[in-house]
Amino acid sequence: MSDPNTISCPECGLPVDIGDAEPLSRVPCPACGERVRIARSFNHFELRETLGTGGMGTVYRARDTQLDRDVALKLLRKDLGPEYANQLQQEARITASVNHPHVVQVFSFGHDHDQYYLVMELVDRGTLDDLMAEQKKIPEAHVLRTGIDVARGLRAAYQKGLIHRDVKPANILFNEEGMAKISDFGLAGIVEPQRQTSGAIWGTPYYIAPERLNNQPEDFRSDIYSLGATLFHAVAGRPPFDGETMSASDLRTLKDNPLKLKDVAPEVSRPTATAIARMIAPDPRLRFASHDALILALQKSERLLRGEPKPWSAKAALLIAAVTLLGLIVLGWFLLARPRAPAEAAGSINAPPVLDISREFDDGRRQIIDGRYPAARATFARLASQTKNNQPIYDWALLNQAVAALLDQQESLTRQALHEVENAGTGNFSDASLGAFLRDTAKLANLHSTVALSDVPDHAAKPFALFLLGLTDVQLGRFNDAEALLKAFVASQPPQSLAWISEYKPIARKYLADSQAMLAWREQHRSAKSMTELRNALSSLQDLIAQLQKNTAISAEALLAQKTLVARLRDAEMPRWNAALESYRRLTAIYDFTGAASAIRKVKLTEPSLRETQRNCQNVADWLAQWKATLINDLNTHGYTGVVVVSDTEYNEIAGATAGKLKMRVPYGIAEIQWLKVPAPTLVTVSSSFATDADRQWRCGVFAWAFGQTNAARQLFDAACSAKPSYKEARKFFDQTKP
Repeated sequence: MSDPNTISCPECGLPVDIGDAEPLSRVPCPACGERVRIARSFNHFELRETLGTGGMGTVYRARDTQLDRDVALKLLRKDLGPEYANQLQQEARITASVNHPHVVQVFSFGHDHDQYYLVMELVDRGTLDDLMAEQKKIPEAHVLRTGIDVARGLRAAYQKGLIHRDVKPANILFNEEGMAKISDFGLAGIVEPQRQTSGAIWGTPYYIAPERLNNQPEDFRSDIYSLGATLFHAVAGRPPFDGETMSASDLRTLKDNPLKLKDVAPEVSRPTATAIARMIAPDPRLRFASHDALILALQKSERLLRGEPKPWSAKAALLIAAVTLLGLIVLGWFLLARPRAPAEAAGSINAPPVLDISREFDDGRRQIIDGRYPAARATFARLASQTKNNQPIYDWALLNQAVAALLDQQESLTRQALHEVENAGTGNFSDASLGAFLRDTAKLANLHSTVALSDVPDHAAKPFALFLLGLTDVQLGRFNDAEALLKAFVASQPPQSLAWISEYKPIARKYLADSQAMLAWREQHRSAKSMTELRNALSSLQDLIAQLQKNTAISAEALLAQKTLVARLRDAEMPRWNAALESYRRLTAIYDFTGAASAIRKVKLTEPSLRETQRNCQNVADWLAQWKATLINDLNTHGYTGVVVVSDTEYNEIAGATAGKLKMRVPYGIAEIQWLKVPAPTLVTVSSSFATDADRQWRCGVFAWAFGQTNAARQLFDAACSAKPSYKEARKFFDQTKP
């Protein structure tokens, strides 16, 4: 069977190692120097052309030989190995469900040649980033059209539960008709943390939303911010703030004071400037409340830019709707007022069974208490659909549906249920004050603004409002406000008619305890700056995360804070780590493997990814030190008989070795040669002759890998893993990392 990592040189016919070569690159033949182009297929996708390279990997134009069509194949970086495959595949599966003209379609996800790849719709007329590089400033009309297209794509994805997390010019592509499409949905949240080299910033600093820097959860408004910053940059030819920084704290300050678009680009129309200013508002609550609202604002700017009059259809539609509503009211009064026939009053024999409201309500509440939130949402949605106009049960069903959605972190479903309560009004309530209270509670919960304890009016149903609004504050990351509301709820005593509300107190206590723990951690560690303080803060936070309820807004906030601390530690530790790594590489290059291991071992690190890299480097250095010590012993004990060529001098025997030199047998005695002067392939050959067991094969493979002999390393690793399967786990590092 032919080796897929070797091809024959078309000029001289000798084999050329292409194991580490990038697809479609050219590799020089070691014999004749001919540059051989590396053609490669991934399963049934033939790579034809390189389209671009980014942080996640390289994108190629490829031919799907099964369906006979051109596609874009994104070959993911080799370090995104099996540990990320399931997450990437899940993201690809979700993204593939978004079938929309303004979203780059994902076709499939696969694995070949030890790499993972995504196959996507081919959109090959460049990116907004390319256009900005060519034109500096993009015409306002083009920017508005692009913004509308992308907002529609973001809306379609959000309806499937996706936010993008990395909207930027490079992820906005254009097709032949000039239509904009957004790509790389959801993948940034998985991939970006793996590519950090410094800084507490994930994503492109120009376009990242401030809430990510403020340790607050992201939602669709974060994408709106990133799109607004992109449109600002495109139309103004510069980002929406002054200064260049990769410091999260400095960047936070810059983003809190964005430039005014009209100041830097006076030619931009006032409506466009106003819309973009709202998109990049530092406070998410001041941005557009929905994708629909954003699209309408951009469309209005586009119409005014073209000089079109304000459409009359909106006013006409309102007038028609009002007339229709009046007619329905009159018709409803007539139908309700007229006497009914006995058969009609009794109901037909085929009528559906009467809903057991009390049982359904109890079932839904029990599902919430048991943590079965999707089931509770379904139960209360069913109850609401069958009790419309039957108040107060209809409102109570919707509000409990909102509670279940909040606990399940389903923001759009929460807002929908609350909107329905607002729209229901108070007309069907026998107790008008209860109707008004429930409606006002829904409005407060839907405002996404701070609600103080004093803002909640007194009413018999106030305990439920305290619970709902407290959960809302938790979801929005406002833990101080949540603490006051949840404390008041836990201490409340609902009237007997609403005693069921008290059954939610155990849930409130859990969220209250988690909120208080998160607030206490913030207070204790908010001023952490030194290495010791940062390490203590991270250790304390990791203990806290282990105690928190999982999959809540509080745990999400804690995980985001953990990422920020990890990045800050990485910033602080990088200079020492880089110095240690430079020393390690220098000592390894001169075969001082013991010194290399010591250089790596002595540096103290806390940041997890650096510690993982440190452990891997230390293991490599230790194996190399063992390899050299074993080979010295073998050569001193047995010697090596075979041709060894050093600097055009041929030797026929190695008689022994020391830490610094090899002893070559010559006719007149012994010639000592420095290790560095002997070619690495020769040392691999010499060492392999003694590699009769798995441990020697493994260490010899590590040396071959470290000095660029990838084919020999692969064969030695194969032999070692076959004889000793415990090496298979360690091999993953070498398969995913270049020396």
